[in-house]
Amino acid sequence: MSDDATTPRLPLTKEEEDLGMGRDITRRDFLNAVAIGAGAALLGADAPAAHAQPAPAVIPAGALPGAALPSGQPVNPWAGFSGVGDYARANGNTWDVVTAGHGLRDGLYEQRIAAAASTNETYDLVVVGGGFSGMAAAYFYLKEGGPGRTVLILDNNNLMGGEAKRNEFVVRGQRLIGPQGSNDTDAPSEGWRGEMWRDLGLPPDFEYGKLRSDRTPMLFGRDNFIHQVWADDFENHGFFFDEPTPHWVRNPWGHNLEDTPWSPELRRELLRWQNEPVEPWKGDPAGLKKWLDSMTYEQYLTNVRKLPAEVARYADPLLSASIGLGSDVLSAYAAFYDEFPGFTGLSPSGILFIRDHKMANVPRDFHSFPGGNDGIMRCIIKALIPGAIAGGTGFANIHNGQIRLDALDRPNAPVRMRPSTTVIRLVHDAGNGGSGSSGEPATITYARDGRLYTVRGRAVIWAAANWTAKHAIQHLPDEYRAAMDEFPRAPMLVANVALDNWRFLYKMGYTACSWRGGFGFTANIRPNMYIGDYRPPLDPDQPNILTFYVPFNQHGLGLAEQGKVARTRLFGTTYREYESAILQQMVKMFSAGGFDPKRDVAGIVLNRWGHAYITPGPGFYAGRDGKPAPSDVLRRPLGTLTFAHSELAGNQNWVEASTEGRRAAHQALEMLKRA
Repeated sequence: MSDDATTPRLPLTKEEEDLGMGRDITRRDFLNAVAIGAGAALLGADAPAAHAQPAPAVIPAGALPGAALPSGQPVNPWAGFSGVGDYARANGNTWDVVTAGHGLRDGLYEQRIAAAASTNETYDLVVVGGGFSGMAAAYFYLKEGGPGRTVLILDNNNLMGGEAKRNEFVVRGQRLIGPQGSNDTDAPSEGWRGEMWRDLGLPPDFEYGKLRSDRTPMLFGRDNFIHQVWADDFENHGFFFDEPTPHWVRNPWGHNLEDTPWSPELRRELLRWQNEPVEPWKGDPAGLKKWLDSMTYEQYLTNVRKLPAEVARYADPLLSASIGLGSDVLSAYAAFYDEFPGFTGLSPSGILFIRDHKMANVPRDFHSFPGGNDGIMRCIIKALIPGAIAGGTGFANIHNGQIRLDALDRPNAPVRMRPSTTVIRLVHDAGNGGSGSSGEPATITYARDGRLYTVRGRAVIWAAANWTAKHAIQHLPDEYRAAMDEFPRAPMLVANVALDNWRFLYKMGYTACSWRGGFGFTANIRPNMYIGDYRPPLDPDQPNILTFYVPFNQHGLGLAEQGKVARTRLFGTTYREYESAILQQMVKMFSAGGFDPKRDVAGIVLNRWGHAYITPGPGFYAGRDGKPAPSDVLRRPLGTLTFAHSELAGNQNWVEASTEGRRAAHQALEMLKRA
């Protein structure tokens, strides 16, 4: 097959042709898109609207990394177009990541472990997991432990960063960057976070693109969450209704839901959910936490607040997008912690953020980098391995520079990062019942490029999820294993749609959209943060990215079952089916503004996160049946091993992840002192 040959695919239906899904992806396009580090060379190429073949409905449990699909198709058609530049082929959980994880789950490596080749390496610290918790653990270990220490970071994706990575497009010569997952931050100035922010060279001030003065003014959310529930009453937020006939309602919450098709009774109850204060909690914060953690959010709404179940159903996708699943299974404390409606006045000191409905008054320190929190992640990577990103140490250079994969794992470097690496076994020194260590290094076995290797670490920080930990870590005490069973996970799909233009949204007067039914439930465009020479114009006739965060909650199933069913849907749905669903949803909502998918959509990248969120049910935070909370168990070091994943906090964001990483780094340093 020549470079110009098109990728084979099944014939398109007439509907798919009308949606613009017939635009070719050539083999050269695919090779360009997956060439890590080729971002600069691609800036003159357009981003195609990719079409791909179906993948199997169920991923074979025995599939190994690098395997083709059963029909002989290569991996790319399942993933579809994955963007350009450094992060191409690193969009969400790729086929290699999924099959390697399933191989660990299904014990496919067991018979080969004894023959694993030793790398003959011993590090002071081995970190398993290259997301925020693992990277922060390495950062604080080196910062507070002093010079002369060696660190190895192992990660299963082919690029470090966890969910704090970006998608990149080039549309009509304009580079566009969107988030793969982790999104939004403040700009801390105090405490250890403020010190970390300054040490990493992150900026204290930001510049965003603005509409020209001759354009109609519009308000934009800086991230992809603020418009959903925390700042949902602004005039450029529209709600689309299918019933009784398709129509839009502008800023429904800002106008007391008056034009919505809901009954007067439901409107009244929804407004009560949003606005009505409750009696302040009379006891101590620990008592409030235990009480809220004894019930689901739906039970709190219906039994305590006496609201109808329809309110909980409205809240379900909102809660799912921020925590993983719906109000029928998640702890009421999770919703309280994330400052969902229904708790106004309950405990002012217990609120994490300052609730502010007015979009025009969103706190000034609330921001999102172009690729979400990858702006922070790249600074950590640069601090750990200065040569990992080309160019100087200024933030603009770090944000816009090319990642140098050859610098990540150089021999004799004090810090090394080894991506595309799945840890399949950890044999550690549990010491005296887990309370101490004799100092014997742990042995870590990992799979990479179809082969197994071993490496040793004097201390290990497990910053990967507990669903992998319980399969890989040997000699776990029963209490630890039981705690790991209390971390059910739910998936999330992040879809970035590169638009040739967003004139249709401008004509309709919307920058953020919400709905129920169909594909997803919300999408928005953002003003681009300007960083160095990354300055995409904010103009309706110029390219931008429309981002969908799509949860998979399913009311009526149990907590763990929902996650399993959701993952089957996430991984069993083909790129072609997702592409069609996204475009159909956009046609249904935006055709009134003149939307034409053939003309207006330049490309779509899917980021499938199979275990995106810990889904904390009742008892997760405060424990139940007289037992400690599972996080409290796992925060205790186990000999040479300590745990640091963000899921321990029960609410995953870069702040909580870094907090857990910092705590684990301190514990690792203490263990090495005692050894």
